[in-house]
Amino acid sequence: ANNIWSSIELVFKNGKLSKAFNIDEGFKTERKLKESEVGFEFQSLVPNQIFNIHKASKSESYLGGEIPKEFSIPKFEFNAPFQYLGKFSKSDEAFNWLPFDLHLAAPIYLNFDKLFIDYSDPLNPKILNIEELKQTDNSYDDLKPDSEIVYEQVFISTKKSTGFDGLGHTGVPNWIQYPDIPTCPKSKKTMKFLCQLTYKVLDVKTKRTNINPKDEWYKQYFENMNFWGDGDLYIFFDPESKVACFVIQNT
Repeated sequence: ANNIWSSIELVFKNGKLSKAFNIDEGFKTERKLKESEVGFEFQSLVPNQIFNIHKASKSESYLGGEIPKEFSIPKFEFNAPFQYLGKFSKSDEAFNWLPFDLHLAAPIYLNFDKLFIDYSDPLNPKILNIEELKQTDNSYDDLKPDSEIVYEQVFISTKKSTGFDGLGHTGVPNWIQYPDIPTCPKSKKTMKFLCQLTYKVLDVKTKRTNINPKDEWYKQYFENMNFWGDGDLYIFFDPESKVACFVIQNT
């Protein structure tokens, strides 16, 4: 927890919560406990293992790439289209809790709050909150429902760590704005964090696109995989309901 910008330190006395401290960028201040929090019983929890994501010469997991023939990417008849973002293979230790290899696809140019996708059929996923997304806009006038952006394929591997490094990481989300852990709309359970892809070091270039921005300045946003320009992509998954959730936060 001390490796991230902000965290909460809890103090237990005789197995009961007695104090709490906010830690923000190294500064520690006492946090006033709510009445419902006082006396909260200590729970022995196993911390999630962090795996950092790095480029690899060859792997079953990758970012970007052509849409596999067997995978049916979700489509909108409105606004911005989906992009194929890659695949996480359950043969990788970091992703071995997944029920199957997970093909990633999301409309990353759409200004959505949360995107829920049902992978009950792993090769033919369905959007769950389609009506909500219909009310969502995008920030790029040049994007149309039939716009295409295909990224270069970048093979990735994961390595155990106690901090954050590389193209992204698993284990614990490092929020840019605020904690926003989703609840699965099907199972009503808290969803499990799958990974975070980090804009500062993500280097997945565009292979081809049919988008020709009228304003040259906007070209930069279609030259590589990015999340609202300077954002990170957070992906959650519920292995029981097989639902994924995509969240973007930026500075």
